[in-house]
Amino acid sequence: MPTSKHKKPTFDRYQAFIFNFTQDCLFFLFLLILLSIYRAAFLINFHSLLLPDTSANDIALTMWYGLRISLKTAGALFLPSFVLGTLLQQLYPRWQAQRMRFIWACICITGLSLLFQSRIPYYHEFNNAFGPFVFNTLHDDVWAIVQTAIQQYHAVWRALGALACAAVAIFCFKWWLRLAMPISRPLLVIQRKWVAVLCICVLLVPTAVFVRKGGSFTYNGSIYWKNAARMPQHLLNEAILDDIQALYKASRIYKQFTNSFNGLTPQTVKEAAARLMGEKEYNHDSLLPLLQHQAGGPKMDKPRHIFVIVAETYMLWPLLDKYNHLPIAQGLNLLRKNYDSIFIPHFLPSSNGTMFGLTSVLLGMPEINLLTANRLSAQQPYETALSVQLRKQGYKTRFFYGGFPSWENVGIFMNNQQIDESFYYADFGGSGGVWGVEDKAFLQGVSQHITEEPSFNLILTSSNHSPLVVDMKQEPQIPDEKQMGQFIPPETADKALLIQRLQHFQYADQYIAQFVQDMSQKYPDSLFIITGDHADRWTMQSNPSLYERLSVPLLIVGKGLKQSMLPADAAGSHMDIPATVLELVLPKGTEYYSLGQSLLLGQNLALHAYYWENDAAIGELSSDTLELLPESSQPPSAQELKQIHQTAKDIQTVAAWRILHGLELSPQTH
Repeated sequence: MPTSKHKKPTFDRYQAFIFNFTQDCLFFLFLLILLSIYRAAFLINFHSLLLPDTSANDIALTMWYGLRISLKTAGALFLPSFVLGTLLQQLYPRWQAQRMRFIWACICITGLSLLFQSRIPYYHEFNNAFGPFVFNTLHDDVWAIVQTAIQQYHAVWRALGALACAAVAIFCFKWWLRLAMPISRPLLVIQRKWVAVLCICVLLVPTAVFVRKGGSFTYNGSIYWKNAARMPQHLLNEAILDDIQALYKASRIYKQFTNSFNGLTPQTVKEAAARLMGEKEYNHDSLLPLLQHQAGGPKMDKPRHIFVIVAETYMLWPLLDKYNHLPIAQGLNLLRKNYDSIFIPHFLPSSNGTMFGLTSVLLGMPEINLLTANRLSAQQPYETALSVQLRKQGYKTRFFYGGFPSWENVGIFMNNQQIDESFYYADFGGSGGVWGVEDKAFLQGVSQHITEEPSFNLILTSSNHSPLVVDMKQEPQIPDEKQMGQFIPPETADKALLIQRLQHFQYADQYIAQFVQDMSQKYPDSLFIITGDHADRWTMQSNPSLYERLSVPLLIVGKGLKQSMLPADAAGSHMDIPATVLELVLPKGTEYYSLGQSLLLGQNLALHAYYWENDAAIGELSSDTLELLPESSQPPSAQELKQIHQTAKDIQTVAAWRILHGLELSPQTH
């Protein structure tokens, strides 16, 4: 019987292992190269933000540290290729390891390209390469965010650009893999194959340790997201983290923060409450005694109307003396100068989002990223809510927002907090951007709803939010592009965007000031509280201090108010606004509820979800990192710093219990 001339080739496990492992190593190296290219492109894109004296050595160190931390990213992406390709084919010879590897590589390359294109506008907006705030996106108005990305940051073109970059990179990777054959050939012809396999397996262990620790074999020499900020400039430190590491850092901070309240017990809350009250024990089964205060007596005649204005992206830094040459904050500065007022220079928002600021301002509680408005507890009135307490004093309560009641559940939330009347997009003519009616028409509309009847009015503006769509040609009092461009440093990369931001800030500032002037003229016995919802978006500095990055203003305007009423060391945050308002207007001895403290009665600690500030320094809650404020020369002592962190933790603990479990502290409520 004739035999076949061609025998079916047998599967050689050794050859398959060596060839596949070589391709895995090439994949690992390609990822490192790609991440380094994107890191360099990021620095080139934002080169105008680098300080003039930035040396080549600083850039080289940034790339070196970045390469080391990207070892972790490349190693994580290498692992599926090795396990699901190389090793799996050893078990199942017919498994298409090379095809699987190439598909996985295409997914990784495309994902990294899309992340890189997303990182650029994110840095433009938030001044960092992905932060914890990114994980709140799904709780926000997703469609508005999508429209913002398309209109303001050309998301469609960026996505197409990312796909084009990915296509080029994939083509290069396909060529790159051709190196596998000449590289692996010496190992394929080796006689003692078991020695080669053993050496590879033995070397994999220290190599995995070296990669896992970011280019080191010891913990002390390792580099990871917590210790990656090794450069003197914020931009360089952000460039060290590749996109995967930046997202990992953001996720760890977000999870660490939100999960820190999972193990709460009534006993831990009582211990925190006792420390906050300065007592050894807290012998109550409710949080009410901690929240309860007695008003010291009014600091002004009872106002007919109380206006709390939360201004979109209204940051403190334009009001600082060093920026007096900019025309963008003249409105609030004139109010400070020409009206009876109190200005608080040490003030932080509750966190990095608009709804966080709004809920904290209304409820007198820190908004610790627990999305309070969407919690079961928010279906009932909070005893600390400013609307609830002023309603008892005979004020009609209103909420004005040029956006939509569906945003962040705000419509239902306001109704549950005893807001008598709410006004939204449709109530102001329904014209404006994706986030709401333009401030000019919006605030004019608000004024039409104010009558002689005493009222509390919570107002949220929206025009100073990307996409920035107000037609400045219709606002002749605001400098045009050429005039505003004179205030911009010549080395600024995206001058058009910065001009647009300056114009919209001035627009918001101008119409808020105009509203206050009009209302105070019509109702001179009114009280105005003006703050920003958040900062940390953009500044004029390439390497801004934490103080300039994070701070928002708090301006209180009302007849009889004087700056001398404010203690010299006063510092506060959004949660302190209700207590401050109530101490200004309530009769002596009147009970009120707030976790925050009045700024006029000695409050000297400002708390952000991730930061703290007093009159001397500003720092992180997650570490001992701090910066001295410009007028300060003495940092807090180690004991003072420890107390600040403990106080912040205690306040957050109490707030978390109130939000998640209610007022009662009996064990069965947990």
